[in-house]
Amino acid sequence: MSRPSVPVALLALLLLGAGCTSRQGARPLTSVERDTYEERLEKAQPFLVGPRGTPELEALARELEARLEHHPRDAELHALLARTALALKHDDQARAEAQRVEALAPDSAEAHFLRAFFLGGRDPDQLATALAEAQRATELDPQRGRYWRLLGTLHLQRQQPAEARAALERALALEPDNAQALFLSGLLAEDEGRADAALLAFEKASRAAPDFVLAHTHAGRHLQDARRNEAALEHFQRAAALAPRDWRIRERLVQVHQALGNTARRDAEREALLALHREGLMDQDFYIREQWHEGPWLIAVVENLELKGDWARRYEFQVFGASGERPERVISLGSYAFTNDFAREKNPSAPRLFHLDAYGADDSHETYGLFEGEPSYDDTRARVLAILRGELPPSSSSKR
Repeated sequence: MSRPSVPVALLALLLLGAGCTSRQGARPLTSVERDTYEERLEKAQPFLVGPRGTPELEALARELEARLEHHPRDAELHALLARTALALKHDDQARAEAQRVEALAPDSAEAHFLRAFFLGGRDPDQLATALAEAQRATELDPQRGRYWRLLGTLHLQRQQPAEARAALERALALEPDNAQALFLSGLLAEDEGRADAALLAFEKASRAAPDFVLAHTHAGRHLQDARRNEAALEHFQRAAALAPRDWRIRERLVQVHQALGNTARRDAEREALLALHREGLMDQDFYIREQWHEGPWLIAVVENLELKGDWARRYEFQVFGASGERPERVISLGSYAFTNDFAREKNPSAPRLFHLDAYGADDSHETYGLFEGEPSYDDTRARVLAILRGELPPSSSSKR
């Protein structure tokens, strides 16, 4: 929010109104109480512990609301409730509580932190203002790790890596095992192309918070890229157990089991992914089935889950060279409408026809086989390998 929608002066009057004036002298939170609330809130963050954190957050919100009935002018309590509401995705309540903090303690570190959070998370045009607010929070209370984490996040959003690194280092100096700070430092290292440092940070984050799904998926991805598939599998399996309806995790499991030769487990994970697709939980009709290195090439295989359109393709083996920007060649298992229409004119009960073709970046086209019925993935893959190794010549070729 750029400014509270309710004027601060009016909100202050409302807080001093009926039901509030009798307890103006309510004692503030003690440091022990505040730290206890902070610890409970931190441990129940949904991104760290998943849905099981919700009951604890709801209990914490009820407790804070009850305490605020007796201590309505305690800005720290309102700030804690604002952050708890944010964790529960109760945005309206979070904004209302943030406005109360603004009214009661407009220049407190917490007020600046909340303003920075709302500005930075919702309006890209307000990032500079959010950054100034977060900076002010760290100046007022430099011992609060989450202020530095937010500052680092905002610098990341503004693509200021040096400033982000400095802020995250301060956060980790205060809280060396904070999973969020470790994860953010991993993202920074990733952006800078420091894959080893990124992996180290993501693995530390996953150990600090074993239910942190994103830490597992990012660690698994880096391990997979390093061809450490056994270690990658452990992280993706943990992530899948925590988020069983995330199709992108299933996609990675298909890839890793393929790399390890676990064809039965590969097929089971693919079936789980197809089930998510049937439920409408995928936002696309394809996924990356496999990635591997073959000689000088990187091969990425796209599997289209539905054969639609006149130029339907089941698999696209995209062959990337050293540049890695665009495929040099695409070898596809297709089932084109005109081929099948022609065949069914002769035999209406003919099985669906598929053909294996290669398309080059130089507009060349080669055909390597015609099949009655759909070949399996493993059979198609073996033929593609033979093509790449020069062991299977084309049955026809042309160049436009």
